[in-house]
Amino acid sequence: MRVFAAAPGVAISRDKLVGDQAGADAAQERAVDVQITRLRRKIEVDPKSPRYLQTVRGEGYMLQPD
Repeated sequence: MRVFAAAPGVAISRDKLVGDQAGADAAQERAVDVQITRLRRKIEVDPKSPRYLQTVRGEGYMLQPD
């Protein structure tokens, strides 16, 4: 969440998110999807239709502030 808060409105790739995790490698990119799902459950009213933590197809994920 810290990475998204530092750059609201900017799409951040899985590679960048994995690189920001200590000791992570490219095989853990799928783990990013799991963490995004968990974050959505915490911050979204309807996690299946996210308003704040959005997927940007072909680019990654983006925090969309109000």
